[in-house]
This record gives sequence, structure tokens and C-alpha cells, in this order.
Amino acid sequence: MLSHAGLLVKNKFGKSLICDPWLIGSSYWRSWWNYPPVSKTLIDSLHPDYIYLTHVHWDHFHGPSLKKFSPDTCIIIPKGNYSRMKEDLNYLGFHNIIELKHGESKQLDVDFTITSYQVWMFLDSALLIDCENIRLLNLNDSKHMGPTLRQITKKHKPIDFVFRSHSSANERLSYTVVDDPDTELDDLEKYIREFALTAQATGARYAIPFASNHCHLHKDSIHFNEKIQHPKLVQKYFEDNKIHRPRVQVMVSGDSWSNAAGFNTSDKKWFDNRHIYLKEYLDQNSATLNKFYEEEDNTIIETAVVEDYFRKLAKALPFFMKLYFRNKMFTYVLNKAERPAYIFNVEITTGKIEQLSLSTQLNHEHYPIQIYTTAYIFLRGIEFRIFSHMCIGKRVFYRVTKSHKKYMEALNMVFNFYEYDMMPISRNFSARSIQSWTMRWRELLLYSMFVRDIIFYKNIDLRKYLRPAPETSADVADEEIIFNKQKPGSEKTNPKILP
Repeated sequence: MLSHAGLLVKNKFGKSLICDPWLIGSSYWRSWWNYPPVSKTLIDSLHPDYIYLTHVHWDHFHGPSLKKFSPDTCIIIPKGNYSRMKEDLNYLGFHNIIELKHGESKQLDVDFTITSYQVWMFLDSALLIDCENIRLLNLNDSKHMGPTLRQITKKHKPIDFVFRSHSSANERLSYTVVDDPDTELDDLEKYIREFALTAQATGARYAIPFASNHCHLHKDSIHFNEKIQHPKLVQKYFEDNKIHRPRVQVMVSGDSWSNAAGFNTSDKKWFDNRHIYLKEYLDQNSATLNKFYEEEDNTIIETAVVEDYFRKLAKALPFFMKLYFRNKMFTYVLNKAERPAYIFNVEITTGKIEQLSLSTQLNHEHYPIQIYTTAYIFLRGIEFRIFSHMCIGKRVFYRVTKSHKKYMEALNMVFNFYEYDMMPISRNFSARSIQSWTMRWRELLLYSMFVRDIIFYKNIDLRKYLRPAPETSADVADEEIIFNKQKPGSEKTNPKILP
């Protein structure tokens, strides 16, 4: 294990692959930090032959960490309906890039092959790694299920390890419904529940809680540490629900597994004494945070820049979205030094911007959708066309009325459509897009099943699409012998896994 979602796999010849290396510093404007922190010794030891990036979110596609590696490093990415990942890598100085189509494999070395499987409109991917006959399914944030998951498990069975996220990475907890404060915003346990269902559906021997090993240190988001579903909670859920297969194995940065030696894990109680370690972590990074607070407080926004962004967004909106957002105003309150510095009223359908006086009384009768963040984050969202990332970082807060909450949720979806090259609508009919969706027909089938469930049953029960895989004759009782030490009399191999 390398980090939050960083995974290292190395074969007996020393050929190595790293997935999603966020290794240094923070992500999402100093909000997200690796937890536990990654040691400098471990970082300096990494010289990968290949890097695979599952998707474009910054806790997986982390520019400062990628720059630690040689620009000649071969970087492999999923080939979806848009080319932004490749373009962003070019911007960072990487040009040795391979795009894998959905279901396409690449051999990295003898008995070392990877296969990419894409899912979701805004392009996430899973990676099946087959190294010396040990199969690892790195699902990270991807939500494969039903026909899309069966495509993977049928082709690559048996799966030995499954890695998947298990905590919130969305904006649900960032809402305040001002006229109904008791509104339930999120079901935190569902993330662990879905982790368990997915792990069982893969038929894997081991389930590794993954891609949620982070914490919050920025003053705006530090309170969200209480809501993170950490790996020990996943382990407890399996114990409480008497789930024995797959076996949950908590792994943190620096932990490893090899076919020869089994698991090598830290004995430090990172999650039992979490509040103590978090305070130490905050103290260690206080100088970095204070410097960043000063940088945020010095941000200057030119109204013309805001007008240009939203005018282009409005131009890309299809007519039915304009009808949906008609007469709806979105009020951005942008802070510096913890006080409002700019207030913009945005009409999404026209792109019209109105800058309000800082003395404006922002009552919810006239301003029912209010978005609070810093001027710095808002400006970076415009400069990098990354509004779709803003809510992930949990440094954007929404104060909305109950009747208008759906419009804010819809706008966040619009940002994704726009920034993932799905707007204007004509972009969905490019040769690249058609090829991607044709190969992902199982996903379209899955979406049609969801529509059926909503029409006839009024809800989507994921248990229908994540049924436990049946045990097979390969599921031997002495699997501890296989996975925790070398089989007696067998040829010694040593694929190493360092999540």
C-alpha cells in the first residue's frame, strides 16, 4: 500500500506498476491529506516502469506527485469518450501515454498483464492486475455491478484481492436545508454496506478497504473527519454481520503482501488513536496551511473572467436544461479571511452575472440557492475548468431551501457534463464517444435496469446487482497456507503488492 489510493505491484523480475500515486502534500486545496502520511523513504524508493491512472479526480490524478517521476515513464489511462486525461498529462510534461479501451489488456512483462474496465458517464475505471497468477481487482472509486461486474469476474476468476473505496467523496454532507434542518443528507453506513456487497460479489479471497484513506486538515473541512468511514469501521461491519468471505484486511501506507511471505502490516494503531495522530498531523503541517490561508486571502477576481466562463457554459446548455433552470438564480458567496469578499448572482441559462453589494441581505426568499466557498477555489474552478471537483473537496457549502436543493444538485451534474466533454450534445456523437459506449454496452443495459426499477419499484436495490459469488472448488480450506506463506514444494514466486 502506498497511500490513499496508491497501489504498487511488482513481479519477481522487478517490473513495477503503480496505480493512482497521490504521495505528497494535499489534494483539493489543502482539504484532503493522506492518512496515514506517506514516508519520504517510501516515496524515494519508487521508480515505476508503468503508472496507471484510473480517473481524473485529483486524489487519483495528482499532478505534484506525478512530477516526482521521470517524464519518460509510461503512463496508462482509460480511453473513454473524452481526451482530457491525456491532454492534462501532456500539460504536465508526460508524452509516453497509452490509452486502453474498455476491456483491453496490456502485457507489462512475463506473467504480468493489466486490463482496464470503464464505468460511469464521467469516466471512472477499474484495473484488473494479473501478476504471476495472482489477480487483483482495483475497483478504487468505480461502481461496477450487475452486468459490468460480471464481465470482469467471469473473465478473470478467481479473483484474489479486491480494492475499493468505502467512504463519502461527494457533496451531500455539505448541504444545509434552511427550511427543513432535520432533512437526512446522507447515510454514511451505506458506503461500507456497498463495499461489503461488492466485495462479496467479486468472490475475492481478500477485501482491502481502499481509496478512502485520507483525512481533512484545512480549517474549513477539518470537522468532516468525524464523518470519514475508516478501514477499522469496515472491519467491524464485517464482524458484526458475520461476513467471513472475503476476509477484510486493513492495510495502510507501507504495508505489503507477497506470495512468499504473506502480509506484512504495521502494528501502529492509526485508527484506534486517530484523534491523537490527527492532532500531530495538523501540527506538523500548520506552517504549510497558514501559508496557504494567506494565499487564499490575497485572491482577486475580475468580473469579466466570471462572465466569460458562465457565458460559455450557458452556450453549451441544451434547450431542455435551459427550460429546467429557467428563472433560477445561483448566488455565490466568496470569502477571503473568512468574510465575504465577492457575491455573484448567476443565471445559468443565459450566463448573465450580477455582482451584488457585500451589504446585501441574503435571505432565502430572494436568494434560495446560496453557495459558499473561497474566492481562491472559485477562481481555480474557472481557470482549470474544474467546477466538478469543487464539491468533492468538501470546502464548498450549500445553503438551500428544500424546494431548490434539486436545482443545485442538477447544476453540479451540469458541471460534470460540461467538463467531461458531454456538452454541447454533439460531442457525444464523435467517433471516440461512439466507440467507447459501444464497447460499454453492458453499462447501458445496467442503466436501463435502473430506469425499470425506478418506474416499477420506486427505488434501486443494489443487492439485486451485487449478489454474493458462489464458492467454487478452488476455494480451499487451507487458503491461509496459500496466502500467508509459500506452498510447500512449489516453485518460489514473489509478486509483491504494496497498496
